[in-house]
Amino acid sequence: MPEKTRPHILLITTDQQRYDALGINQNGPLRTPNLDHLAAKGTNFERCYISCPVCIPARRTLLSGQHPVTHGLRWYQDGLNWDPPFTLPGLLADAGYQTQLVGKLHMHPMGKRYGYDHMKLSETSNWRPTSLHQHRNDYARWLREQGLNDHPHFHGINGNGRLWADWPLEERFHQNNWLAREAAQFLCEDRDPESPFFLHLSFFHPHPPLVPLQSYRERYPAADMPGPEIGEWSKGLEAFERPGVAADSAVGPFEDEVIRQAQAAYFGLIQHIDDCVAHVLERWTEYGNPRAKEPLYILFSSDHGEMMGDHHLFRKSLPYEGSSHVPFFISGQNVPLEKGPSDQLCSWEDVLPTIAELAGVELPGEVDGKSLVPAMSGGNNGREALFGMCHGAHMNYYVVQGDYKYIWFPPTGEEQLFNLKQDPSESRDLSGDAALLAPLREAMAKHMAWAQEPEYNIDHLKPCENQLPTIFEPR
Repeated sequence: MPEKTRPHILLITTDQQRYDALGINQNGPLRTPNLDHLAAKGTNFERCYISCPVCIPARRTLLSGQHPVTHGLRWYQDGLNWDPPFTLPGLLADAGYQTQLVGKLHMHPMGKRYGYDHMKLSETSNWRPTSLHQHRNDYARWLREQGLNDHPHFHGINGNGRLWADWPLEERFHQNNWLAREAAQFLCEDRDPESPFFLHLSFFHPHPPLVPLQSYRERYPAADMPGPEIGEWSKGLEAFERPGVAADSAVGPFEDEVIRQAQAAYFGLIQHIDDCVAHVLERWTEYGNPRAKEPLYILFSSDHGEMMGDHHLFRKSLPYEGSSHVPFFISGQNVPLEKGPSDQLCSWEDVLPTIAELAGVELPGEVDGKSLVPAMSGGNNGREALFGMCHGAHMNYYVVQGDYKYIWFPPTGEEQLFNLKQDPSESRDLSGDAALLAPLREAMAKHMAWAQEPEYNIDHLKPCENQLPTIFEPR
């Protein structure tokens, strides 16, 4: 495909935004009108799951099209160099695209480009100059250039926790605003006008610290927040009194009011991002500019979700909907689009082959993902099941197949089973039904033959039967 006819590609990702934390995907109070409009005029994929729902494994998958079993990282582990056979930005760069990252990459070593021509790099708003892994922060450098010599995290709000505070500086200094400003500057001033571009605008929020602008947080009174979903099986955690539980604890129980306040701050950060995206696109298509007529595909998603108190759990890494199910849509301007939702099962493995097909770029080798271009016109990419996992404190493996999600905790052998169609909040565990359990066990056994370890032995399995998995019991 000649360079002049290749479409531009804008990939927008957030960090820790769950599926129902997008207005079009829920019936609650959250408002994201700009992203909703983009999703509605393109294909909104309603069943996108992350195969390892923590930052670095998910981002390896995004870059490479590889499942965690293939790229080798099944939990959060920083400081690891990695050399995939090819990457998404590298493929596009080789095809004549100008490739730019603005925001979070979360690869090692810092500054390694992984195919990007240039990067404005900010892994987190928490500048860590003495860290071996996160010492570079172009956002923090910009703040210092503005005369702000305080550490960006002088507010003290935990970077993984449920506590919140209003952003204490001028609004223009918020990281969301900086990211939008840098993206707009690339699009309107710095890019090569003779080349198509691939811009990855990678927001750090709504990942904690929950420090929204006051004007956004006030739009969501805590009393109006939906509160957490507490399943029948998870009520067993309420028997464990835990005074003084850490601000970043992954397991509760938590006070309902604290979670509702966290939801308000979380929603405020997301609506702020919604307006930042609108600003970037308005700059691109501003009145009288010929850029407005150029073809542009826009993809939006998040690397994983946030439990946000559901089932008395917080943070990510878990197979439940709040953690593993994320928003994902493909939209655009001046490109062929068919409106409507899709129930095609998909994951971040599919982003690389999808963008490659949209850009007319051939893959130099195999990937684990499948292009979603057929699904954009009502077709099917052949994915009938999705297999995920995450090692660590609550080591888990899961399969989504048909209407069901099956979960296995290798350290205890415990199992859960949920009917996502009838019970999308995963309130009732059906693992006590042997007839329902059998085909999902077969599916897990098939995937574990690929994964090879840990051992999946049917004789050691223990259905939870709608009771709390002991792996969550406080130790």
